[in-house]
Amino acid sequence: MTASVLAALAAAVCFASAAILQQEATQSMPGRDSLRLALLLHLLRRPKWLAGVTMLLAGYGFQALALAYGPVALVQPIVVTELAIAIPIAMWRRHKRAGLRDWLGIVSVLGGVSIFLVVASPTEGIADPSAFTWLASLTPVGGAVAVTVGLARRARGPRRAMLLGAAAGMSFGLLAVLTKATTYELGNSIASAFTSWQLYLLIAVGIGALVVSQSAYQAGPLAYSMPLIGLLEPVVAVLIGETALDEQVRLSGGYLAVEGLAAFVAAVGIVLLSSSPTVLSIYEDGT
Repeated sequence: MTASVLAALAAAVCFASAAILQQEATQSMPGRDSLRLALLLHLLRRPKWLAGVTMLLAGYGFQALALAYGPVALVQPIVVTELAIAIPIAMWRRHKRAGLRDWLGIVSVLGGVSIFLVVASPTEGIADPSAFTWLASLTPVGGAVAVTVGLARRARGPRRAMLLGAAAGMSFGLLAVLTKATTYELGNSIASAFTSWQLYLLIAVGIGALVVSQSAYQAGPLAYSMPLIGLLEPVVAVLIGETALDEQVRLSGGYLAVEGLAAFVAAVGIVLLSSSPTVLSIYEDGT
């Protein structure tokens, strides 16, 4: 488990750095490219965005390593601490100082996630459920993503950024579970991985999640999209981990109450950070 935790923390640092660089690069892109592959093609000409992609790929590598040694219910809550890590990095880049609200947010995210993991004590399940189990678990989330993106196409302003953030969060949750399944297949053999449908769905979902997340960053400040990404990514991943992969967390009696409180504290921290005036000024000045 120690290797999984360390790899998940490394992934969070990489994802935090990637979010800062990508959000800065996407803010000046034309709105007509939103939710289109053309957005990625234009961004490919921006060194800052390419640096962000490099960090993103490194993050996925560490995430895959973490998932190879630990359950989704352990890895994803750690990965979601990326926002608490991103804020100090962004402040350092912009020569700004954190205020009380920012420190409260950082402590809330890190403390809430830590308490949740200690109390929940997630354990490994299975990595190769039946096709029916996969279908029953993935289809509702895929449908929710499609509906949310459809609503975002007709929305403008903060509502568009929030909807795209929600779709990105759900997509990243799916991506985590598919990564877990793909690392299992790679553990068997490379041939097994390349003949499994999980790998190709992983690639498709990964491209879609990248387009949607960049569109969310483009639509407005992180205050609108990051809370929903940070909240929905671990929720979707943990739920599918429970239902499809048969991972186990403590849910009885007092454990559930403490877990719920810890999750609430972490959620409050995410909202505090992503709506902080200091944080907003960072991203407004970072284009």
